[in-house]
Amino acid sequence: MNQSSKWTALLATIRTPNIPSVACNALTGILLASITVPIQTPHAITAIASGILLYLAGNLLNDWHDRDWDALHRPERALPKKIFQPSSYLILAIACSLAGLVTAAANPRSLAIAAIILGLILIYTKSHKSSPLAIIPMGLCRAFLPILGYFACSDQAITPSLILIAAALLIHTCGLSLVARSESKPERHKSRLFLYAYPLAVAIACLAAHINSTRSIIHLWPAALPYLLWTFLALFILRRSAFTGVSMLLAGIPLVDWTFLIPFTLGPDASLPWLALCAPPIAFILGKSLQKIVPAT
Repeated sequence: MNQSSKWTALLATIRTPNIPSVACNALTGILLASITVPIQTPHAITAIASGILLYLAGNLLNDWHDRDWDALHRPERALPKKIFQPSSYLILAIACSLAGLVTAAANPRSLAIAAIILGLILIYTKSHKSSPLAIIPMGLCRAFLPILGYFACSDQAITPSLILIAAALLIHTCGLSLVARSESKPERHKSRLFLYAYPLAVAIACLAAHINSTRSIIHLWPAALPYLLWTFLALFILRRSAFTGVSMLLAGIPLVDWTFLIPFTLGPDASLPWLALCAPPIAFILGKSLQKIVPAT
């Protein structure tokens, strides 16, 4: 096998199209911290790097752990095809894990969050083939990314807004996983309406941070339109092609951040500049474009 094919296989292993959304999730926490404290660029960069490194570690560890299952069910993956040795994945996963912890170590609180994410990765890797509840630690890995970014750049206490964006990412990640699993079951039609309600819960969680005496959900709901339209389109397509639908749901993760950030830039009391809204659509477009090169799942 030539070197180009090996690189493509490795890019598929680390689920490259999802990396922009990981960076965007961490950046959302950084932007939230910037409302109250000046942000030091090195801290922001190391927080994003830590999130990405832990994400890489999780994918490598997952494929290493599942190599026997993949040999039967996903023979197109790199380890079943013997493109790489299993030991190389394990060594690289450990290296990325340690690097993720080191880059988060500038702040003890961000280091603690990085350690929690790593623990959740281990739990998910061990249990995801045996327990449907494994989607919870997987969703929590996403939920902790904005918290990682926030703690890396701020010594302030955790805020309700931070909890809400974490909850929104948790709901979206668990929701897309449940929908994807239900589509492969004969009784999928029985749970479809319940499962397809999760985008509304995500939108409410994102917008709840901005509801006050002058702002209601009625005033804020247009901020959720990009996320809702894309997600419902993905869910509709998923009925015909599970692969395409799930890929779209994964690409749409930055739109959760966008829904959360848009209200911060509106009105005379805007606490974030319009420039803050650039990252989510860029991450969305980049992630969707990378899906044309390697799969996101």
